[in-house]
Amino acid sequence: MECFNCGFPLSELGYCTSCGADVRKYKKIMYTANRLYNDGLDRAGVRDLSGAVRSLRGALRCNKNHIEARNLLGLVYYEMGEAVAAFVEWVISKNIRPEKNLADEYINMVQSDKGRLETIGATLKKYNVALELCNQGDRSYDLAIIQLKKVLSLNPKFVKARKLLALLYLQKGEWDKAKKGLEACRAIDCGDVDTLRYLQEAEIGFYGGDLPEGRKKKITKDNEASVIWNNGNETIIQPLRKKENIGLTVFLQIGLGILVGALVGYFLLVPARETAVRSESNAKQVELGEQIDSKNAEISDLNSRIRELEQNIADQRSELEDYTGANGVLTANDHLQAAAYAYLDKEQSVMTVEQYLGMIPETYLENASPEFQELYTYLKTEIGDSVAESYYESGLAAYRQQDYAVAIADLEKAVLYDPSNDDALYYLGVSYYDSGNVSTAAEKFNQLISVFPESAQADKARQRLEEIGE
Repeated sequence: MECFNCGFPLSELGYCTSCGADVRKYKKIMYTANRLYNDGLDRAGVRDLSGAVRSLRGALRCNKNHIEARNLLGLVYYEMGEAVAAFVEWVISKNIRPEKNLADEYINMVQSDKGRLETIGATLKKYNVALELCNQGDRSYDLAIIQLKKVLSLNPKFVKARKLLALLYLQKGEWDKAKKGLEACRAIDCGDVDTLRYLQEAEIGFYGGDLPEGRKKKITKDNEASVIWNNGNETIIQPLRKKENIGLTVFLQIGLGILVGALVGYFLLVPARETAVRSESNAKQVELGEQIDSKNAEISDLNSRIRELEQNIADQRSELEDYTGANGVLTANDHLQAAAYAYLDKEQSVMTVEQYLGMIPETYLENASPEFQELYTYLKTEIGDSVAESYYESGLAAYRQQDYAVAIADLEKAVLYDPSNDDALYYLGVSYYDSGNVSTAAEKFNQLISVFPESAQADKARQRLEEIGE
């Protein structure tokens, strides 16, 4: 372990023997990072991937330059089916340590397999489409299930897709399918709390509800009206008998006999031919009913296929717009990846990196993943000084050639990347002034006087403001 202040190797003492800096808290932080890395390594070894992610991210919060923790985190993400997050971690690791880094092998492994890259892009598109369908309500759940099945056929280890598919099955009450999907999730990541919670719900639904074990529903039948009394140790139950109306009974018996006689006569006198015709007619009706049911089933199946094809066409158009448009996810990822490669390629200028980063829209950055924003901020910070100097020189040259539009655009970027450059801020105000935009020029001069009151350019700005006032 080296001193954070001077880089001298530390001893067991609580201070640096070279510069005298207090390193007790620094040692605790480094020890905590190593302990969390070891814990993440142990959890990854027993396939507790969620726990490993938590431990490794904790280690990186303590020490963002922990190469082993970052590389292992990328491997865990890759094992969970999240290849983009894994690639981001490996790129950051390579930027921290360009030489003798296992991240080179991991990146080459992914990039060498072009088919794998295409599969990763396809799974991301289909998974995002499934999320959108889930947000549309119950009517779109079946289409979401179809998309998620396609995702898992391309990437069987995508844990997030498996959990989302299990949730849809739970919503539809298909407990057996949800249970099988969650068992597969647990085989990939045995420590995911969400998976275990969903699995518990699936098992409750599969085994008949949440009744405690051993309890059964008891069905009873009411007894008829009766008189109950005790005779010593015996309990006697005697049904109550109703008084009979003899005249009414006789009338009912006579009527019943007449009815039975008429029925017997009818069935004996009806010709056998009528019975045969009726049987034949019934058989025809059954046959026609079966044919109608078969045709209705075919029509329903064809209508369902038509709706599915129409939905697939709409989904593909939406996917094409979302992923290949100006603000698409794949386009933004391509720009960020191109910027990272340009930064690693020493033969390319920092302006090339800045050009790729400038293609990423601000609206996408607001909702981008933490890993995407982290890599974007890292590249922006690393090239900041060089880009600011380049924009300052080009803006100053354009000002001298009286090309004020180009000068204003370049000097604005120079101030954006390096707010401490008072020269760039002064010439930006002068460019606005000479171009006729006096009000904006006054704002820039006042900003210069406020931020750099003692600089030589501030005195020039005051003179310009006096001219504007006159």
